[in-house]
Amino acid sequence: MKSDFGRAACSRPAILAVLLLLADSAFAASVVSWDRSNDGLACKVQDQTIWRFSYATNQGKPFFHPLSSLGGESLTTFKPGDHPWHYGLWFSWKYINGINFWEEDKKTGKAQGTTQWDAPEITTRHDGSADIHLTLKYLSPTNTIWMTERRHIHVSALDKDGGVTLNWIANFTAGDDALFLDRTHMPGEEHGAVNGGYAGRSARLAQAPAQCQFLTIDGPVDHFESDRARPNSSAAACNIAQNGHTNGIAIFSKDSNSGGKAPWYIINAPAMRWFSPALLAPAPKHVRARESFTWSFRVVTKTDPWTSEKLRALSAEYNRQ
Repeated sequence: MKSDFGRAACSRPAILAVLLLLADSAFAASVVSWDRSNDGLACKVQDQTIWRFSYATNQGKPFFHPLSSLGGESLTTFKPGDHPWHYGLWFSWKYINGINFWEEDKKTGKAQGTTQWDAPEITTRHDGSADIHLTLKYLSPTNTIWMTERRHIHVSALDKDGGVTLNWIANFTAGDDALFLDRTHMPGEEHGAVNGGYAGRSARLAQAPAQCQFLTIDGPVDHFESDRARPNSSAAACNIAQNGHTNGIAIFSKDSNSGGKAPWYIINAPAMRWFSPALLAPAPKHVRARESFTWSFRVVTKTDPWTSEKLRALSAEYNRQ
């Protein structure tokens, strides 16, 4: 059951009114609140959780869930029964040197490869913005450090579209061993499968009865084979219709991540809505010992649908920065 605020916020005028008030720093301080625990941080506007970042060490990965825009339902889904290793909005390697860091045993909740992280350093502000610094380690079967990741996530205050922007920068450094970063085999490759190519940044989206439409900077994604699409684009988005209103979520992949427009893996099936800039889909990545590289992403939510024109403009702006 929705609170009075939740019901009021479902109307566009009410959302705009709250956003205008949030522009006043004194009002923002009285409306935005932080819910801290030993394993997570949530940003709330009155009784709505706009986003929550979890770093619980009894989970397989750090993640964001729920992730929503003002007055809307969660855009993400957490640990669904079909894939309990899907964590809303999260990052995971698939294979490092042949070891699976992605799937987790349904009984133990543990993956073959171990991902560890320290408690993050988090700075919060009265307007609802935050900076999250997190160090992760990817361990070999003998517990040596194969790779270290230093992750910085800046989460904005609510913007004029009723959503938030997550700027996500991940710097990876190999340890003393060379690394082979791999994904499931792509269709057409030996042992390839229709679900090949995934690894890395992912979002598991709201499930049925929510309705989803995907788009890129070039237009709607309307060609699916076995409920899957693989466009190339600097950004992709999903407009999610729930309870009579449509909210949007977009992921931008910095062109420097892939040397151009990113390859995407998108699923729009009744039982599963999911999208990812599948940076390893064209080929696995070889990393030399002690080599470093950086991948950067931006995630943006909004209270109304995305258009390709809006995606294109924000993608160009992001890549100019």
